[in-house]
Amino acid sequence: METNVSDHDLVEVMKRYFAVKAEVEEVKSRLEVARRESGEEIGVFYNPRTNQNHAADIIRSHALKQEMARLMDRAEAWGRQGLLPDEA
Repeated sequence: METNVSDHDLVEVMKRYFAVKAEVEEVKSRLEVARRESGEEIGVFYNPRTNQNHAADIIRSHALKQEMARLMDRAEAWGRQGLLPDEA
């Protein structure tokens, strides 16, 4: 099976997407454990302005989710342009 530059680029985008997704899940899991231990409501705990102890992880989680959206947009753009190989 031959691959072209576009195929390679798509594979790289999707590899990054799944790596970011795994990181989001790890951060989300860590935050949720901390939230449950604190007993705080979701809206209070996940506010980085009021939760200085976990603000970095909360902000990181948001940034990672935005990166996932951008990566998926790129992959979808390739599909709309007909650059993706036909499904067998």
